[in-house]
Amino acid sequence: MNQIIKEHLKPTLTTLLIFIFSSVLVGQNRGNNEIGLKALDNQYGFLNIKLETPFNTFKGLIKQDGDNYYKALQPELRLGKYTFEAVYLTFYKDMVTTIEFETKGWTNTNGVLGILQEAYSEGHKREHFGYKWKGQKVWMNFAINESDGNGVLSLHSVPLMSKEIGENE
Repeated sequence: MNQIIKEHLKPTLTTLLIFIFSSVLVGQNRGNNEIGLKALDNQYGFLNIKLETPFNTFKGLIKQDGDNYYKALQPELRLGKYTFEAVYLTFYKDMVTTIEFETKGWTNTNGVLGILQEAYSEGHKREHFGYKWKGQKVWMNFAINESDGNGVLSLHSVPLMSKEIGENE
């Protein structure tokens, strides 16, 4: 083997410390991620809207294009100082299976993303598509339009999606 390569392969104290430190950080991130995903699953919704809420609980829904897809007439929804422009609900067997919140502009979108990451972990960055979090009961996505900074935060009920997929197979 080439002597130069051998020299670079020798473990040094610095290399060992970097390896140990990075392993600890990965373990911490995994732990924080698991805690965040458990919190997401336990909340089973967002703000004042819960997944699997019955259709008849909502007043003033406006039917949108597509089956079982409605715009919810909500008073201004805020997350800290950030606002959501609109809320959309998708139903399966008259139960909320998906909740979507729209953000407008980089300030709102980045502010909401920061709060989500603080509450639920960093999430998994998806190239050109924003972020995703996958809990046992809730899958959450935050799609961000890179040209205007608008975003769509969507939460999906894993149990209801599984039932719907099972029936369609």
